[in-house]
Amino acid sequence: MTSLDPHAVASEWLNAFRSAVASADVDAFVNLFLPSGWLRDHLSFQWDLKSLRGHDNLKAYLSEQVDDRTRLARAGIHDVRLQMSSTLGPPIAFPIPSEPAEKGVQSAFEFGLIAPPALGRGLFRLVQDFNGNWKALAVSLILEDIKGHEESRDRPLGLFPDLSTYEEVKAKQLAAIDQDPTVLIIGAEQTGMMCAVRLRQLGVRALIIDKNPTVGHVWRNRYPNLTTQTTAHHCSMLYQPWPTTYPKYIGKDKVADFLEFYAKAQDLRIWLSSTTEDPPVYDQEKRRWKATVNRDGQKVYIEPSHIILAAGSGPANMPKVEGMSDFAGSVYHSDEHRGAAPFTGKRVLVVGSGNAAHDLCIDFVAKGASSVTMVQRGSTCVASANAVDKHVFGITFNEKYAIEDADFLSNSMPPGLGLEMAITSGTARFKAMDKDLFDGLTKAGLKLTWELTPGGGEVGFQGYTIALTTAGTMLDRGCGELIIDGKVKVKNGEIVRFEKGGVVFDDGRKADADVVVYATGYLSVLENIKSIFGESILDRIGAQIEGVDDGGEMRKAYRSTGQPGFWIGMGPFAHGRFFSKRLALQILADELGLSSVGHGKLQGTK
Repeated sequence: MTSLDPHAVASEWLNAFRSAVASADVDAFVNLFLPSGWLRDHLSFQWDLKSLRGHDNLKAYLSEQVDDRTRLARAGIHDVRLQMSSTLGPPIAFPIPSEPAEKGVQSAFEFGLIAPPALGRGLFRLVQDFNGNWKALAVSLILEDIKGHEESRDRPLGLFPDLSTYEEVKAKQLAAIDQDPTVLIIGAEQTGMMCAVRLRQLGVRALIIDKNPTVGHVWRNRYPNLTTQTTAHHCSMLYQPWPTTYPKYIGKDKVADFLEFYAKAQDLRIWLSSTTEDPPVYDQEKRRWKATVNRDGQKVYIEPSHIILAAGSGPANMPKVEGMSDFAGSVYHSDEHRGAAPFTGKRVLVVGSGNAAHDLCIDFVAKGASSVTMVQRGSTCVASANAVDKHVFGITFNEKYAIEDADFLSNSMPPGLGLEMAITSGTARFKAMDKDLFDGLTKAGLKLTWELTPGGGEVGFQGYTIALTTAGTMLDRGCGELIIDGKVKVKNGEIVRFEKGGVVFDDGRKADADVVVYATGYLSVLENIKSIFGESILDRIGAQIEGVDDGGEMRKAYRSTGQPGFWIGMGPFAHGRFFSKRLALQILADELGLSSVGHGKLQGTK
């Protein structure tokens, strides 16, 4: 058997790719893919995020006429070469998940674009077809920089020709933002700040406002045992990762402290205790918003070209249940949980079976509640932190990779392909690794699922992460053992009525309780949008914000919402870190007049 030479395979395939794009030959380009192969296009062929599967879809997309040329011809991909200098290293072989004995080849590469004049980065994953030919399982093409407006990556000198001090220069820059911000960002937590820093590095002025009195307020005011749900490297802040002395899972107060420092260290302009007074109005002719901000009691009028809503999820989802006001104990949403210490010796019901419920049950057990019961309303997708660490963070987000390379590697995978791979092999690996955990939870009465929809295939934790940003999951870091050991009981069903000393479930059974906590998540971010912009904006952006489109890309986040000049940033740290660049590039292109011509967005994104 001939040994595999990944560099030779990658070079030969990339030569064919180079030839196809040079001649703008759509058929030759498409034939480089498996019949079921995927293309992930982030701003390279249009100002949008798009993933497509299969020869017919690829051909229709690349053949579409833009400025009297095919989309492929107009892009003008050139200067294609293997990328060898990143921490991802040279081309490598990888085991094919569905056929572990077989190997594929993956490699990063670089390219240029003519329209828009830009630089990009790509990654291909190759496998052999039935004839032994190397074909692309997936190719990503990610626009990285607009020529002449490249993201500043070098360390600034800090010395100035006019002999100004750094503080004087910074004061002028912040004053310019106050007077005429190009972008208004609503929300000063991690996503909003990373968007602002990214924009600044592209030369775009961004002002952040936040209704809270301090940066990190949301983190600081959550329940005491909250930590980052994923590893420190995966949760890195843009340009400023956590110190290596920080733990793998970082406590909420430490996160809040770091965010406060981040705002200062990155020289961000943030107006705290500030909100928009009335719904901002978009002036179509001037292409600017008219907005009045209540800045800590003072009204300030501004006209930004863009507004980014980075205010996270919507309000707490607190059900209203018959008799709740008659309950003699405490009932509240997990958002208001400030610790279980006051409830030592109490009988506790935690409604929900996701990550917040997991954490609260641990807190109540640790602080000596007399009984703790998790009320599970529907099946839950569970994975152990150990399995996720081994199969996800230990591979893609291994600390041997610079965080920008890890982000690139992770997001080079078309999300739809990620779902397919989870169904064919990924979920099976998780289930095998966590078999004892799942058997114990099932025996204890916790209902488990790995499907997004009945009969839709077992996508598991990876699939929930792609499609629902982990909603409906429980990443087990200790509560599973408490459930198996009987320290946390499980009750399936819904509370339909409160009584003075307890609750009644939908099966008619009763439970005595002193405390009921609803760990039931949050309403849609749509509620925040309506409260800021009014109901009328729904005529332009629609009512579906969260979730993914047909190709698996986020439906509205970090891409066109349908309302000019209005953008949404949301999701975990990793989303804000990577997709802030895609969003910033779209805003920069709009400011440069590049997005109003042929490189425009396709209509009708679902």
